[in-house]
Amino acid sequence: MKKATCIISLVILAASCVPQSRYDELEKKYYASLQGERKSQKAIQEKENELKSLSDQYSSLQEQQDALAKKKAQLDAEYSDLQIEYATRLKDMEDLKAKNAQIVDQVQTTEQSRKKILNELEQTQGQLQEKIKRINELENLISQQKESVSKLKNKLQIALKNYSGKGITVEEKDGNIYVSMENKLLFPSASWTVETEGIKALHDLSEVLSKDKNLNIIIQGHTDSDKYAGSGIIKDNWDLSVMRATAITKILQSEGVSPKQMTASGKSEYAPLASNSTATGKAANRRVDIIIAPNLSEITKILNDL
Repeated sequence: MKKATCIISLVILAASCVPQSRYDELEKKYYASLQGERKSQKAIQEKENELKSLSDQYSSLQEQQDALAKKKAQLDAEYSDLQIEYATRLKDMEDLKAKNAQIVDQVQTTEQSRKKILNELEQTQGQLQEKIKRINELENLISQQKESVSKLKNKLQIALKNYSGKGITVEEKDGNIYVSMENKLLFPSASWTVETEGIKALHDLSEVLSKDKNLNIIIQGHTDSDKYAGSGIIKDNWDLSVMRATAITKILQSEGVSPKQMTASGKSEYAPLASNSTATGKAANRRVDIIIAPNLSEITKILNDL
């Protein structure tokens, strides 16, 4: 503004001192200078505005930079945490791989054990099936034996029915048949010679026994407790019980019973049926038992295989 005032003063002074053309020229220069001044001020103002804008932008960028620096620091911390977590996870993964390898080994071992167990189980099941088969066979054999024993008992009772009440009994005990014959039917006192009635009974008995070659027959002599009063080769009740059993055995053999099926034995006075304190008890104890047992060889064989 001060510069414009000086120019105006010069123009006025020039106007008073110079011609009109010069004045006009100076006036043009003045106005041109004035317009230039105005343009400069406008440019300055624009630059100031631009500077202010840039300053604002710089401040904003500075704030953004600070925010980014904080964000970077945060990210750096997070990255550091991630690295730690990664290292931890990596170790966990390595541990997991090792554990997995161990589990695989265990699974393989378990699988081998499982296959072995399955194989053993199959073998056991096969053996069990075979045992079940053999047990069924055994049960069938036992059932057949029971039926055979029952039928044999009936046959013997029928064969010996004429001797009912004469000192012969037929009964089944423990799967065997006991034909018990009292001495009054068989022998005179202190003798082992079989009397006629006894021979007839043994004949009827042998007709049944001789038809079955699978029977095991034990002829067992018994006495009472009285001491043997005879003489000769017989010394005591042991001898007498055996001799009586042998006599019966020989008669059965002569009637067709195989000697391979028979065993003669004596029990003397040591397997009484009744008390030897009475005459009735002693009479019951003086007897010969013919014990008839089915052949158990097949059953025994199966039992040995189980």
